[in-house]
Amino acid sequence: MSTRETPALGKGYYELVRTVLAENIRTGRIPPGTRLYTAAVADRLGLSPSPVRRALDRLAAEGLLAIHPQQGYVVGGAPPEAPPGRENLHRLDLDLSLLETGRSTPLSPRWETILEDVEGAVLRAIPFGTFQISEAGLCEHFGVSRTISREVLARLNGQGLIEKSRSSHWIVGPLSARTLDEMHEMRRLLEPQALCGAAARLEPGVLTAMAQELERLRAAGGRGDAPEIDAIETALHRDLIAACRNRRMIATIHGLQVAHVVDALFRAHIGVHDAGAIIDEHRMVVLHLLGRDAEGAAQALRRHLDLDHQRVRARLKVLSIFDAPNDSPYLIRIH
Repeated sequence: MSTRETPALGKGYYELVRTVLAENIRTGRIPPGTRLYTAAVADRLGLSPSPVRRALDRLAAEGLLAIHPQQGYVVGGAPPEAPPGRENLHRLDLDLSLLETGRSTPLSPRWETILEDVEGAVLRAIPFGTFQISEAGLCEHFGVSRTISREVLARLNGQGLIEKSRSSHWIVGPLSARTLDEMHEMRRLLEPQALCGAAARLEPGVLTAMAQELERLRAAGGRGDAPEIDAIETALHRDLIAACRNRRMIATIHGLQVAHVVDALFRAHIGVHDAGAIIDEHRMVVLHLLGRDAEGAAQALRRHLDLDHQRVRARLKVLSIFDAPNDSPYLIRIH
Protein backbone atom coordinates (compact mmCIF):
# COMPACT_ATOMS: atom_id res chain seq x y z
CA MET A 1 0.00 0.00 0.00
CA SER A 2 1.31 3.46 -0.89
CA THR A 3 2.34 5.80 1.88
CA ARG A 4 2.09 8.83 -0.36
CA GLU A 5 1.02 11.95 1.48
CA THR A 6 -2.18 13.77 0.57
CA PRO A 7 -2.15 17.52 1.14
CA ALA A 8 -4.84 18.90 3.43
CA LEU A 9 -7.12 21.14 1.42
CA GLY A 10 -7.96 24.49 2.91
CA LYS A 11 -4.40 24.94 4.17
CA GLY A 12 -2.03 27.53 2.79
CA TYR A 13 -0.88 26.80 -0.79
CA TYR A 14 2.66 26.37 0.50
CA GLU A 15 1.47 23.18 2.26
CA LEU A 16 0.78 21.63 -1.14
CA VAL A 17 4.24 22.67 -2.34
CA ARG A 18 5.80 21.24 0.82
CA THR A 19 3.98 17.93 0.25
CA VAL A 20 5.14 17.71 -3.38
CA LEU A 21 8.78 18.33 -2.42
CA ALA A 22 8.65 15.97 0.56
CA GLU A 23 7.22 13.20 -1.63
CA ASN A 24 9.96 13.63 -4.23
CA ILE A 25 12.62 13.57 -1.52
CA ARG A 26 11.08 10.47 0.06
CA THR A 27 11.06 8.58 -3.24
CA GLY A 28 14.62 9.65 -4.12
CA ARG A 29 13.59 11.73 -7.13
CA ILE A 30 15.42 14.58 -5.39
CA PRO A 31 18.55 12.74 -4.18
CA PRO A 32 20.27 13.34 -0.83
CA GLY A 33 22.87 16.09 -1.04
CA THR A 34 21.06 18.06 -3.74
CA ARG A 35 21.32 21.83 -3.28
CA LEU A 36 17.96 23.59 -3.50
CA TYR A 37 17.49 27.30 -4.10
CA THR A 38 14.16 29.09 -3.76
CA ALA A 39 14.34 30.63 -7.24
CA ALA A 40 15.38 27.34 -8.89
CA VAL A 41 12.62 25.33 -7.22
CA ALA A 42 10.03 27.99 -8.08
CA ASP A 43 11.17 27.91 -11.70
CA ARG A 44 11.01 24.10 -11.84
CA LEU A 45 7.51 23.98 -10.33
CA GLY A 46 6.21 27.00 -12.23
CA LEU A 47 5.32 28.88 -9.06
CA SER A 48 5.96 32.23 -7.46
CA PRO A 49 8.82 32.26 -4.91
CA SER A 50 6.63 33.02 -1.87
CA PRO A 51 4.97 29.60 -1.31
CA VAL A 52 8.20 27.83 -2.31
CA ARG A 53 10.22 29.76 0.28
CA ARG A 54 7.72 28.88 3.02
CA ALA A 55 7.68 25.22 1.94
CA LEU A 56 11.48 24.98 2.03
CA ASP A 57 11.59 26.59 5.46
CA ARG A 58 9.00 24.07 6.65
CA LEU A 59 11.00 21.13 5.30
CA ALA A 60 14.14 22.48 6.99
CA ALA A 61 12.26 22.71 10.29
CA GLU A 62 11.16 19.09 9.82
CA GLY A 63 14.73 17.94 9.22
CA LEU A 64 14.31 16.92 5.57
CA LEU A 65 16.58 19.78 4.51
CA ALA A 66 19.60 21.49 6.07
CA ILE A 67 20.18 25.21 5.61
CA HIS A 68 23.41 25.80 3.72
CA PRO A 69 25.65 28.45 5.34
CA GLN A 70 26.13 30.25 2.03
CA GLN A 71 22.74 30.02 0.34
CA GLY A 72 19.91 27.58 -0.19
CA TYR A 73 19.28 24.19 1.35
CA VAL A 74 20.78 20.68 1.21
CA VAL A 75 18.54 17.63 0.90
CA GLY A 76 18.75 14.96 3.55
CA GLY A 77 20.11 17.01 6.40
CA ALA A 78 23.62 16.82 4.97
CA PRO A 79 26.24 18.74 6.94
CA PRO A 80 27.01 22.23 5.55
CA GLU A 81 30.52 21.20 4.56
CA ALA A 82 29.20 18.47 2.24
CA PRO A 83 29.79 19.21 -1.44
CA PRO A 84 26.69 20.36 -3.30
CA GLY A 85 24.86 17.82 -5.45
CA ARG A 86 22.92 18.30 -8.65
CA GLU A 87 21.24 21.70 -8.76
CA ASN A 88 19.62 21.74 -12.21
CA LEU A 89 16.16 20.52 -11.20
CA HIS A 90 15.02 20.42 -14.82
CA ARG A 91 17.20 17.33 -15.21
CA LEU A 92 15.35 15.55 -12.41
CA ASP A 93 12.28 13.43 -13.19
CA LEU A 94 10.02 14.92 -10.51
CA ASP A 95 6.50 13.75 -9.76
CA LEU A 96 4.35 16.91 -9.88
CA SER A 97 0.98 15.17 -10.16
CA LEU A 98 -0.22 16.56 -6.83
CA LEU A 99 0.19 20.08 -8.19
CA GLU A 100 -1.86 19.14 -11.22
CA THR A 101 -4.66 17.44 -9.28
CA GLY A 102 -4.84 19.84 -6.30
CA ARG A 103 -7.78 22.14 -5.83
CA SER A 104 -5.88 24.97 -7.43
CA THR A 105 -3.64 25.29 -10.42
CA PRO A 106 0.06 25.99 -9.79
CA LEU A 107 0.11 29.38 -11.45
CA SER A 108 -3.18 30.83 -10.27
CA PRO A 109 -4.77 29.34 -7.13
CA ARG A 110 -8.49 30.06 -7.04
CA TRP A 111 -10.10 31.92 -4.16
CA GLU A 112 -11.84 28.72 -2.99
CA THR A 113 -8.46 27.26 -2.04
CA ILE A 114 -7.81 29.76 0.74
CA LEU A 115 -11.29 31.02 1.70
CA GLU A 116 -11.81 28.46 4.47
CA ASP A 117 -8.37 29.14 5.92
CA VAL A 118 -8.87 32.91 6.01
CA GLU A 119 -12.41 32.58 7.35
CA GLY A 120 -11.14 30.38 10.19
CA ALA A 121 -8.41 32.88 11.07
CA VAL A 122 -10.94 35.72 11.13
CA LEU A 123 -13.32 33.79 13.36
CA ARG A 124 -10.51 32.88 15.77
CA ALA A 125 -9.47 36.51 16.02
CA ILE A 126 -12.73 38.44 16.43
CA PRO A 127 -13.40 37.51 20.09
CA PHE A 128 -10.10 39.18 21.06
CA GLY A 129 -10.41 42.66 19.61
CA THR A 130 -10.17 44.64 16.37
CA PHE A 131 -7.80 43.71 13.54
CA GLN A 132 -6.85 45.05 10.14
CA ILE A 133 -6.30 42.64 7.26
CA SER A 134 -3.17 43.33 5.25
CA GLU A 135 -3.90 42.51 1.61
CA ALA A 136 -0.17 42.37 0.87
CA GLY A 137 0.35 40.08 3.85
CA LEU A 138 -2.50 37.84 2.71
CA CYS A 139 -0.95 37.54 -0.76
CA GLU A 140 2.48 36.80 0.73
CA HIS A 141 1.16 34.22 3.21
CA PHE A 142 -0.72 32.16 0.62
CA GLY A 143 1.32 32.99 -2.47
CA VAL A 144 -1.68 34.36 -4.38
CA SER A 145 -2.37 37.43 -6.49
CA ARG A 146 -4.20 40.57 -5.40
CA THR A 147 -7.15 39.48 -7.52
CA ILE A 148 -7.49 36.25 -5.54
CA SER A 149 -7.11 37.95 -2.17
CA ARG A 150 -9.71 40.60 -3.04
CA GLU A 151 -12.20 37.93 -4.09
CA VAL A 152 -11.75 36.22 -0.71
CA LEU A 153 -12.17 39.50 1.16
CA ALA A 154 -15.27 40.40 -0.83
CA ARG A 155 -16.85 37.08 0.09
CA LEU A 156 -16.02 37.49 3.78
CA ASN A 157 -17.54 40.96 3.58
CA GLY A 158 -20.66 39.42 2.06
CA GLN A 159 -20.88 37.05 5.04
CA GLY A 160 -20.68 40.01 7.42
CA LEU A 161 -17.38 38.86 8.94
CA ILE A 162 -15.33 41.88 7.84
CA GLU A 163 -16.05 45.43 6.72
CA LYS A 164 -14.23 48.36 5.17
CA SER A 165 -13.22 51.33 7.27
CA ARG A 166 -13.52 54.94 6.13
CA SER A 167 -9.88 54.73 5.09
CA SER A 168 -10.71 51.69 2.90
CA HIS A 169 -8.94 49.16 5.12
CA TRP A 170 -10.52 45.76 5.77
CA ILE A 171 -11.42 45.49 9.48
CA VAL A 172 -12.13 42.38 11.55
CA GLY A 173 -14.08 42.53 14.81
CA PRO A 174 -14.63 43.19 17.53
CA LEU A 175 -17.23 40.56 18.42
CA SER A 176 -19.61 42.31 20.80
CA ALA A 177 -22.38 40.90 22.97
CA ARG A 178 -24.84 42.75 20.72
CA THR A 179 -23.49 40.97 17.64
CA LEU A 180 -23.84 37.63 19.44
CA ASP A 181 -27.42 38.51 20.35
CA GLU A 182 -28.30 39.36 16.76
CA MET A 183 -26.76 36.16 15.40
CA HIS A 184 -28.54 34.11 18.06
CA GLU A 185 -31.87 35.73 17.24
CA MET A 186 -31.58 34.55 13.64
CA ARG A 187 -30.01 31.19 14.43
CA ARG A 188 -32.74 30.08 16.88
CA LEU A 189 -35.26 30.54 14.07
CA LEU A 190 -33.34 28.88 11.25
CA GLU A 191 -31.42 25.99 12.82
CA PRO A 192 -34.42 24.19 14.37
CA GLN A 193 -36.24 24.60 11.05
CA ALA A 194 -33.27 23.04 9.23
CA LEU A 195 -33.29 20.13 11.69
CA CYS A 196 -36.97 19.54 10.96
CA GLY A 197 -36.15 19.47 7.27
CA ALA A 198 -33.34 16.99 7.86
CA ALA A 199 -35.09 14.69 10.34
CA ALA A 200 -36.73 12.33 7.85
CA ARG A 201 -33.42 11.79 6.03
CA LEU A 202 -31.29 10.95 9.07
CA GLU A 203 -29.99 7.38 9.39
CA PRO A 204 -31.14 5.62 12.59
CA GLY A 205 -27.68 4.12 12.99
CA VAL A 206 -26.09 7.57 13.08
CA LEU A 207 -28.57 8.77 15.70
CA THR A 208 -28.04 5.63 17.80
CA ALA A 209 -24.27 6.12 17.73
CA MET A 210 -24.72 9.75 18.82
CA ALA A 211 -27.02 8.71 21.66
CA GLN A 212 -24.50 6.10 22.83
CA GLU A 213 -21.65 8.61 22.83
CA LEU A 214 -23.74 11.09 24.82
CA GLU A 215 -24.65 8.37 27.33
CA ARG A 216 -20.96 7.50 27.71
CA LEU A 217 -20.04 11.11 28.41
CA ARG A 218 -22.99 11.43 30.76
CA ALA A 219 -21.90 8.34 32.70
CA ALA A 220 -18.43 9.86 32.99
CA GLY A 221 -19.91 12.77 34.90
CA GLY A 222 -20.09 15.18 31.98
CA ARG A 223 -16.34 15.74 32.00
CA GLY A 224 -15.34 14.98 28.43
CA ASP A 225 -12.18 16.57 27.10
CA ALA A 226 -12.20 19.44 24.60
CA PRO A 227 -11.97 17.27 21.43
CA GLU A 228 -14.88 15.14 22.64
CA ILE A 229 -17.08 18.16 23.29
CA ASP A 230 -16.06 19.71 19.96
CA ALA A 231 -17.03 16.43 18.27
CA ILE A 232 -20.55 16.27 19.73
CA GLU A 233 -21.11 19.96 18.90
CA THR A 234 -20.07 19.36 15.30
CA ALA A 235 -22.27 16.25 15.09
CA LEU A 236 -25.39 18.13 16.22
CA HIS A 237 -24.93 21.54 14.66
CA ARG A 238 -23.19 20.59 11.41
CA ASP A 239 -23.59 16.91 10.54
CA LEU A 240 -27.29 16.48 11.33
CA ILE A 241 -28.57 19.64 9.68
CA ALA A 242 -26.42 18.87 6.62
CA ALA A 243 -29.21 16.47 5.59
CA CYS A 244 -31.54 19.43 5.03
CA ARG A 245 -32.13 20.04 1.32
CA ASN A 246 -32.22 23.84 1.64
CA ARG A 247 -28.59 24.63 0.93
CA ARG A 248 -29.06 28.40 1.20
CA MET A 249 -30.44 27.96 4.70
CA ILE A 250 -27.52 25.73 5.69
CA ALA A 251 -24.98 28.25 4.38
CA THR A 252 -26.68 31.04 6.33
CA ILE A 253 -26.71 28.97 9.53
CA HIS A 254 -22.99 28.22 9.19
CA GLY A 255 -22.30 31.94 9.05
CA LEU A 256 -24.28 32.46 12.26
CA GLN A 257 -22.45 29.82 14.32
CA VAL A 258 -19.84 32.17 15.77
CA ALA A 259 -20.86 30.94 19.23
CA HIS A 260 -19.09 27.66 18.45
CA VAL A 261 -15.86 29.55 17.85
CA VAL A 262 -16.18 31.29 21.22
CA ASP A 263 -16.89 27.96 22.92
CA ALA A 264 -13.92 26.24 21.25
CA LEU A 265 -11.55 29.10 22.13
CA PHE A 266 -12.80 29.07 25.71
CA ARG A 267 -12.12 25.34 25.99
CA ALA A 268 -8.66 25.84 24.49
CA HIS A 269 -7.74 28.59 26.99
CA ILE A 270 -9.64 27.48 30.09
CA GLY A 271 -10.37 23.80 29.55
CA VAL A 272 -13.59 21.83 30.09
CA HIS A 273 -14.89 21.95 33.63
CA ASP A 274 -18.41 20.53 33.46
CA ALA A 275 -20.13 19.85 30.17
CA GLY A 276 -23.03 18.02 31.80
CA ALA A 277 -25.60 20.63 30.78
CA ILE A 278 -24.51 20.59 27.13
CA ILE A 279 -24.54 16.79 27.05
CA ASP A 280 -28.04 16.61 28.54
CA GLU A 281 -29.34 19.23 26.10
CA HIS A 282 -27.86 17.35 23.14
CA ARG A 283 -29.27 14.08 24.45
CA MET A 284 -32.82 15.44 24.48
CA VAL A 285 -32.52 16.50 20.83
CA VAL A 286 -31.21 13.10 19.74
CA LEU A 287 -33.82 11.15 21.73
CA HIS A 288 -36.63 13.10 20.04
CA LEU A 289 -35.07 12.34 16.65
CA LEU A 290 -34.83 8.64 17.48
CA GLY A 291 -38.51 8.76 18.40
CA ARG A 292 -39.33 10.31 15.01
CA ASP A 293 -40.51 13.48 16.75
CA ALA A 294 -39.04 16.19 14.54
CA GLU A 295 -41.00 19.02 16.17
CA GLY A 296 -39.93 17.89 19.65
CA ALA A 297 -36.32 17.76 18.47
CA ALA A 298 -36.63 21.29 17.07
CA GLN A 299 -37.99 22.58 20.37
CA ALA A 300 -35.19 20.83 22.30
CA LEU A 301 -32.61 22.33 19.93
CA ARG A 302 -34.08 25.82 20.36
CA ARG A 303 -33.89 25.44 24.13
CA HIS A 304 -30.25 24.30 23.86
CA LEU A 305 -29.40 27.30 21.68
CA ASP A 306 -31.02 29.70 24.15
CA LEU A 307 -29.18 28.21 27.15
CA ASP A 308 -25.86 28.04 25.31
CA HIS A 309 -26.21 31.64 24.21
CA GLN A 310 -26.10 32.76 27.85
CA ARG A 311 -23.01 30.63 28.44
CA VAL A 312 -21.30 32.05 25.35
CA ARG A 313 -21.95 35.66 26.41
CA ALA A 314 -20.22 34.98 29.72
CA ARG A 315 -17.33 33.19 28.03
CA LEU A 316 -16.78 36.08 25.64
CA LYS A 317 -16.05 38.33 28.63
CA VAL A 318 -13.49 35.84 29.95
CA LEU A 319 -11.72 35.56 26.58
CA SER A 320 -11.17 39.31 26.46
CA ILE A 321 -8.30 38.98 28.98
CA PHE A 322 -6.32 36.62 26.72
CA ASP A 323 -4.08 37.43 23.77
CA ALA A 324 -5.33 36.63 20.29
CA PRO A 325 -3.87 33.61 18.45
CA ASN A 326 -0.75 34.66 16.56
CA ASP A 327 -0.98 32.24 13.64
CA SER A 328 -2.08 34.61 10.87
CA PRO A 329 0.54 37.26 10.03
CA TYR A 330 -1.85 39.09 7.70
CA LEU A 331 -4.05 40.06 10.70
CA ILE A 332 -2.70 43.20 12.39
CA ARG A 333 -4.18 44.04 15.78
CA ILE A 334 -5.49 47.60 16.08
CA HIS A 335 -6.89 47.42 19.60
